[in-house]
Amino acid sequence: MAASRKNVKILPNEAKVVETLTLLVEERAKEAISSRGTFTIGLSGGSMAKFLCSGLPTISTDWSKWKLFFCDERLVPFGDNDSTYKVYKENLIGKVALKLDQIIAIDPSMSVIEAADDYANKVKAAFPGNELPCFDMLMLGMGPDGHTCSLFPGHKLLEEKKLIIAPISDSPKQPPCRVTMTIK
Repeated sequence: MAASRKNVKILPNEAKVVETLTLLVEERAKEAISSRGTFTIGLSGGSMAKFLCSGLPTISTDWSKWKLFFCDERLVPFGDNDSTYKVYKENLIGKVALKLDQIIAIDPSMSVIEAADDYANKVKAAFPGNELPCFDMLMLGMGPDGHTCSLFPGHKLLEEKKLIIAPISDSPKQPPCRVTMTIK
C-alpha cells in the first residue's frame, strides 16, 4: 500500500492565507483550461468567500473559461446579506472578466426542495455524460461547529446516499432552508 501524502500549511496571517489560496486556484485554473478548455470551481461562503474575493482579482487567467458553482447556498433572495451569490457577484463581477451567466446559482424563488432539484439539474447539465460531477476544485471552509457546505455534525443529511444536491430545511444555523452538495 502506498503511503498517503499530506500537505498541511500553517500560515502566519490572513494575507498569507489569501495569497496561498489564490495561487493554488490560479495554478489549478491554468491546468484545467490548458487540458480541457474550461475550469469548474465550487465555492463556499463565509471566510472562504472573503479570502477568494480578496485574492482572485489579482490572478492571471482566462476568465471566459470559468464556471462557478456553489457548494451550498442559503435559500434567501440574491440581495440578502446571507446570500453567498451576492458576495461573489458584488466582489468579482466588474472586477474580473466574469459574466453573470458563468455563475451557476440556485433559484431562490422556489421552495427548498424545488431549488435543490433545479440546482441538481443545472449541475448535471454542466457535466454531461457523468453520473457524478467532477469539479476541478471545491473550495470548502469549515464553520466553528464543524459544518462544511450545509452538512452539520450529527444531521441526518450526512446519511444521504442518493442525491448529489440536497435540500435542508432544518439547518441548525440560520437561515434554516439551504441547498447543499452532499458527500454521496
